[in-house]
Amino acid sequence: MIHRAFHALPEMLTTSSGEAVNAVLGFASMLLKALAEVRPDYVAVTFDRSVPTFRHEALPTYKAQRPSLPPVMRSQFERIRELVHAFNFPVYELDGFEADDLLGTLARQATEQGLETIILTGDMDTLQLVDDCVRVMVAKRGISEVTVYDRAAVQARYGIEPGQLPDFKGLVGDPSDNIPGVPGIGEKTASRLIATYGSLEAVLEHLAELKPREQKALSEAREQALQSKYLATIVRNAPVQLDLAACDIRRFNREKTLALFRRLEFHSLVDRLPGPDGTFGDTRGGGQASGQGQILVPDAGQPGPDFAEQSTKAPSGEEAHAGQSAPLGIVPILEPPPPPTQLTQTGEPALAAELPLTSQEAASQSPSQPRDHAQVEQLALFELPAQAEVRHLRLPAIEDSLPLLEPASEKTTNTLLITSEEALTVLVHSLHQAGAFAFDIETSSEDQWRAELVGLAFSMAPGEAYYVPIGHQQTLDGEEPPAQLPLPLVLERLRPVLEDARIAKYMHNAKYDLLVMARYGVRIQGLTFDTLLAAYLLDPGRRGLGLKEQVFQRLGYVMTPISQLIGSGSKAISMAQVSARRAAEYAGADADMTLRLVAPLRRDLQRHGLWKLFERIEVPLVEVLVQMELHGVALDADFLHDFGERLNEQIRTLEQKIYDAVGHRFNINSTRQLAEVLFRELKLPTGRKTRTGYSVSAEVIESLKGLHPVVDALLEYRQLTKLKSTYVDGLLTLMDPVTGRVHTSFNQAVTSSGRLSSSNPNLQNIPVRTETGRQIRRAFIADPSYLLLTADYSQIELRILARITGEKRLVEAFQRGEDIHTITAASLFHVPVSQVTPEQRRLAKTVVYAILYGQSAFGLAQVTGMSNAEASEFIKRYHETFPEVRRYVDATLNQAYKQGYVNTLFGRKRFLPDLRTLSGPERQALEREAINMPIQGTNADVIKIAMIRIHHALQERGLKARMILQVHDELVFEVPVEELETTRRLVRTIMEDIPEITEKVPLKVETKVGRNWYEAAPAE
Repeated sequence: MIHRAFHALPEMLTTSSGEAVNAVLGFASMLLKALAEVRPDYVAVTFDRSVPTFRHEALPTYKAQRPSLPPVMRSQFERIRELVHAFNFPVYELDGFEADDLLGTLARQATEQGLETIILTGDMDTLQLVDDCVRVMVAKRGISEVTVYDRAAVQARYGIEPGQLPDFKGLVGDPSDNIPGVPGIGEKTASRLIATYGSLEAVLEHLAELKPREQKALSEAREQALQSKYLATIVRNAPVQLDLAACDIRRFNREKTLALFRRLEFHSLVDRLPGPDGTFGDTRGGGQASGQGQILVPDAGQPGPDFAEQSTKAPSGEEAHAGQSAPLGIVPILEPPPPPTQLTQTGEPALAAELPLTSQEAASQSPSQPRDHAQVEQLALFELPAQAEVRHLRLPAIEDSLPLLEPASEKTTNTLLITSEEALTVLVHSLHQAGAFAFDIETSSEDQWRAELVGLAFSMAPGEAYYVPIGHQQTLDGEEPPAQLPLPLVLERLRPVLEDARIAKYMHNAKYDLLVMARYGVRIQGLTFDTLLAAYLLDPGRRGLGLKEQVFQRLGYVMTPISQLIGSGSKAISMAQVSARRAAEYAGADADMTLRLVAPLRRDLQRHGLWKLFERIEVPLVEVLVQMELHGVALDADFLHDFGERLNEQIRTLEQKIYDAVGHRFNINSTRQLAEVLFRELKLPTGRKTRTGYSVSAEVIESLKGLHPVVDALLEYRQLTKLKSTYVDGLLTLMDPVTGRVHTSFNQAVTSSGRLSSSNPNLQNIPVRTETGRQIRRAFIADPSYLLLTADYSQIELRILARITGEKRLVEAFQRGEDIHTITAASLFHVPVSQVTPEQRRLAKTVVYAILYGQSAFGLAQVTGMSNAEASEFIKRYHETFPEVRRYVDATLNQAYKQGYVNTLFGRKRFLPDLRTLSGPERQALEREAINMPIQGTNADVIKIAMIRIHHALQERGLKARMILQVHDELVFEVPVEELETTRRLVRTIMEDIPEITEKVPLKVETKVGRNWYEAAPAE
């Protein structure tokens, strides 16, 4: 299983510390899948040992042909043992025997005790153990596909009984174990012989009845056949004893497993773990959910002492289980790692006086006075913990204060359900007084443009939260929602605190919440901390930035997955159909945990020197992106329809051209049929082979150019069909039918370099290489009386390269305004600048960017068509011409290996801990990324800074112009005609004035203006 797990997942799967875990993750995933499907009562695990077995004594060459294990695989064996130990499953292993021998012995003993056995394995050897009480699950492709073999399945596959498989192996051998078998006897013959005679020995006794060829083969290899059967036979009487008490699934150690999963960063597997007793619960929407928490619901008319008696009393005994779902919220891990050392703003360890107060210290302090909003520190909440302050905050609004919640456990969230105007009034006042709070919304959809508000959650102190239900409906079980305050009333009461920029808001994935709230007319201001963005900056090359993942990884708590409330897939329900009580516990935990994440994330940001980048670039950018997405960009639907028809005509013409070239019709879009035509019928050279046949990828088809007329037609066909489906049809589908605009989503926490990406639609990939592709830009238009203004950085990555390396010739060329590619070409081809040809300039540009992106001579040769020797010579000449670039490459790689990261001019970091553990192509890919990231990442920082400054400048000047798109190095604006020149000058001035770059190298921005994006013409 370990071998299969290792090869099923990429080696680049590592922890944030660089530990390779692909085999561990694969093994754990296969094991959990089997546990969930089989629901066993007992579990045992067997391992091979690294010492020789009795089979090696019988045949010294047994398994001798197997290659040695890759070091990255061998290093994971102990982790897998640790994993099994954490599960608390007993391990059986014995010198001189293989794991299969122990499986055979344990299975026999289980049968003798009246148990059915299922063996989970990665190879087919154990099929011989199958009988009426034993089945085998064989892991096949990947880590999720398994085949279950019972007696009938073995018979169907081999034509013999399971117990006859050693006889079968005696004839055919087993190359994977270096078992020779009988040369000349194949599987069909072996199956027929064993089925006819019953055993290998019986076959040997009846040689005279066999065909001459078979007689000869068996006579010459008689002893070898018997030895092969001996080697292939699994021992069923090894000296081990099955201990059912130790194997009991109820001994599963969930806490220890969670602690290990946290260290290995296996959050994706947490939801698949069995419960503390080793059982699997119902995870369908509306079912029970594990967790700890408390929900408090004040009476609408009497939110005073009577409510305190009623609501803070927790049910106990049988009453707690009668007709109630388990509460949602947080499941503790009993072995959380120690918190990271706290640092001051300068990155130095904090003095004792600067450390946060403990809850005991806080309780001894007198309540603080209401805060002056102008002096609220971003994380003041963590300087005074909760209870003394919260007690004070709840006093002013009504004569009898809301009762203080039960002292919250470190591992639980107590949530107050706000269903009366009086309670809402107190909540609003408390939020004002706190000066900082975490905020989370629950909606009916993940699509921010269609989502309807269901509820709002707030947390001002760890362990405490408040939930305002707004849009709950009757549940599927017929439960009516509680009395809910009218949506307009709730928004009007909360608007002042939500729109007060002086009150700090902490959120996770704030852009979504801000967009939804903006659609409801509330413009949230004062965003101070986005825990998703903080986690992204701390490890931009990794997934697992979700709130649940971060809470598990950093705080050690397992949060309730959303699937336990609404289900998943086609059976998922809306959050509006979840009971308000359960939604309150879920949303309250989200807000509470967001609040708790702020302190450790801030400490880590400061420790890694990322706080300034977070505070001054990433967080302010959220509001900019929100406004861009809200505004969207207008589309010319008529043009798209007409263009789509023209493309359809061209596609039909190409289809016929392809059919004529081949000689018959076929499904061009079928990879199987296309491969059949290209490689079998036309005999064109095959490329790489995939699981389903020969690849017909774009790369493969491109390599066939010039070999047959069909190839060019096929490439153009693919280009046009993609253009039609992805952009013409895609844009029309995504266009808002009311506004006629498309609202792309800008993704701030996806790329490892810090660049923005976009989706729905992906504007970063709009075609620009062909004229037909460029026509798509005609669809992006300005509203009447507006124009589109584009501002594009010229050669910004090369300017950043000059700034970072300090290469004198590059810096001087940019300062003099010379064409850098012409200068480079002159050096590479040893010709005067005035004699550089367009082709030489093009090739020089390719060389420059190849080096910029860390390409090798081989990669450059692939791109340009030159030989490896020529490519190597060009790279050598470039480095001789610009020696500081060579030094930059070497120094950057050295930093990556020694410090484990590379960084931009603005402090953004790309952590590369797995550089040391990977090898081959994976390591080379990371090295290329390390070389390029400081340049591409600085580029991302520059354009983000420009976007923030332009956004604020437009607002401060009261201009109606709006930034609507960011694509690569280009910004697009929709500008009233009368503001055009003012906006153009403002945009250009800001974009060209980034001191961190321009103190050494000037930045140049080219502006264009037009009614649509395609027709935008230079406007200098």
